[in-house]
Amino acid sequence: MGKEITNIVVASKIDDYTIVINKGLKDFIDTNMRFLVYQEGNEIIDPSTNRSLGNLEIPKGFFKVLHIQDSMTTLVSELKKEKSMFQVWNNVYKETDVEQDLLSKIKVGDNVKIVNKL
Repeated sequence: MGKEITNIVVASKIDDYTIVINKGLKDFIDTNMRFLVYQEGNEIIDPSTNRSLGNLEIPKGFFKVLHIQDSMTTLVSELKKEKSMFQVWNNVYKETDVEQDLLSKIKVGDNVKIVNKL
């Protein structure tokens, strides 16, 4: 990836597990990219130096590419849609519920960034 891709946002929410972003082939999006949808939080100040550390990124979910078009890309959540009965008997169930709750809070206009390549 030569040029950094910026100003990526959620353009449409199909369901809690599928979203569309405002970048596509013409923006050099490729199928090996992994994305984070996040909400920008408050500025964090380092208590020892009193300097700004920047704004907190509140994660809402990680996504991978499902389909790329010229000007948009459909992303699908890395979280599985279905829960098995085995998950009820261990802590994975609780973690899945927390992640699923975050996915449900994704909205059009949320920030998106490329976190790495798959």
